[in-house]
Amino acid sequence: MKAFIVTGTSRGIGEALAELLLHRDNIVYCISRTTNERLVKQAAQQNARLRYYPCDLSKLTDIDGLMETIIRSIKQEHSIASICVINNAGMLPPVMPIGQCETEQMIDNVSINLLAPMIITSRFIGLTKEMAVDKRMMNVSSGSAKYLLPSQSCYSTAKAGLDSFSKSIHLEQQNVPNPVKIASVYPGMIDTQMQAEIRSVSKENFPFVEQFIQLAQAGMLETAEKTAKKLLQLLLSESYGQAPLVEEL
Repeated sequence: MKAFIVTGTSRGIGEALAELLLHRDNIVYCISRTTNERLVKQAAQQNARLRYYPCDLSKLTDIDGLMETIIRSIKQEHSIASICVINNAGMLPPVMPIGQCETEQMIDNVSINLLAPMIITSRFIGLTKEMAVDKRMMNVSSGSAKYLLPSQSCYSTAKAGLDSFSKSIHLEQQNVPNPVKIASVYPGMIDTQMQAEIRSVSKENFPFVEQFIQLAQAGMLETAEKTAKKLLQLLLSESYGQAPLVEEL
């Protein structure tokens, strides 16, 4: 039995990942702000094992208890061969010059994109350190961590921090018992709600908005489903974790 913990499963890549993982040999733990009823229904129809945990990951102090509950559940399962965590949840706003950003907007962005994955990683490693099973973590990052544009300072900074965090944990896990394989991954340009959000920003706030509109109109965006397949193929590969940053799928 393989256990998968996936954040941000209400839509987009997270929803596609969870859907692909609905298999008799898996147990899937879904985390998002609201329950994805379509996923729950599909799991029931397929007789697949899915457990849903509605949680607002911007409420950082709630994450400790959430992870304790999930890991306790996993430990009660028989014949767990591996545990994989996919930190997929993310948010784009605020997209505007930093001088116009509200404090709460900046806090929410960094909380969801950086601090929540850090806490999840910390709790996962601490709570499973005695488990001699294959353990893997994937942090879904963004090319925006490397290729900077104006008005995306919060998002780019948080994702760059996530990359550095993954590299640091990769080093920490090299010489410990029962290590966790970890990597930060750039999934590419995907047709998700996040892309729709950036195309709706005014040119005054985001000078490059027209280029993003043209990319979508030209059919240059990958689907969430195809991206999810590539991410899982990478996560489950024998070489996973050898490099802490994967810039191309």
